[in-house]
Amino acid sequence: MQITYLTFFLASIIAYLGLLFGVILIKLAPEEQKPGKKYFILLKKILFLFIIAFLSFYYKINFIFLILLLIFIIVLMLNKKLNLDKSALVYLLLGIIFYLSSKIPDLFVIESVLIFLYGVPNASLIFKRKNYYEVFVKNLWFFIPVILLYFIF
Repeated sequence: MQITYLTFFLASIIAYLGLLFGVILIKLAPEEQKPGKKYFILLKKILFLFIIAFLSFYYKINFIFLILLLIFIIVLMLNKKLNLDKSALVYLLLGIIFYLSSKIPDLFVIESVLIFLYGVPNASLIFKRKNYYEVFVKNLWFFIPVILLYFIF
């Protein structure tokens, strides 16, 4: 079953709106931003790990390689070598993953939801007073691979 043009682009917009939901969350409870920072960081790392794991699982990457890859990512995250603070770069990667997931409908739904959920703690961490530009415009890199890869392939 092929995903239609409209479904693909609406799902990409909804996945991106996780950032808006994160901003709304911090606007409603700004006092929770500072004490919740460590939990937002942990949630971002867990969601990123799930995004990679589901993509690897559905593309049937060798099980041993998958386990080693996940262990490697976990070790990098624990040693703070894998920095997910470069939000625009991560969203570029998420755009590529979003496109790759569109080939398998079940994976597409899972990855769309995970990208939406990833946007919530991400926006909650980078949102400061009135810096909407940084939150939304700098993460528009998500749509570059989504649009280009859809029309090229």
